[in-house]
Amino acid sequence: MIRCPQCDVTMKEVTVRANPGSLIQLDQCQRCGGTWCDRWELFPIDADEAVRLDSLDEKLLIAPTPWAPKTLYCPRCTAELHTLKEPLLPKEIILQRCPRCDGIWLNRGQLAGYKRYQKSTRLKKMGAAAVVQRLPEVCENPKSWVLTGSKGMFAYPQGIESAEEPVAASTRGAFKLILQTLVRMALGI
Repeated sequence: MIRCPQCDVTMKEVTVRANPGSLIQLDQCQRCGGTWCDRWELFPIDADEAVRLDSLDEKLLIAPTPWAPKTLYCPRCTAELHTLKEPLLPKEIILQRCPRCDGIWLNRGQLAGYKRYQKSTRLKKMGAAAVVQRLPEVCENPKSWVLTGSKGMFAYPQGIESAEEPVAASTRGAFKLILQTLVRMALGI
């Protein structure tokens, strides 16, 4: 368990849906409502899940937490968090990033705001029709799903499947290497 960088209490682990076929485990402070995202966890989170997460305790999470001028430190590696200066993001979205482990701290309301911005940007660039057409393709193909770890998202490329058995290929390769070496020794090369 990690401690909240804002109010120094133990944060609760919460699970959210992400891109089709994956779940991501985030850390959320039950006092201030802030959310900690480890490296790569922020981007694939479903926009509806961000709204659900921000409304876990409606009495507590009714309004966004204002940005605090105090210095915050990473709950994972204790490095100082820096405010992300991204000119494309709206000014009301303030992300604080750890330069060492690439985790991101979002105050209450920032996660939902960021996901709304991400969703609207995607719709502007792709168009609603393109998003709807691509959805069945992604959902039906399990190989396109993202695999996640409990402390971050890691997608590994799949190897090219070979019709040949790996043992047979290894044996053939070893035999070829031995034969080449014997021929070189016989010829004195």
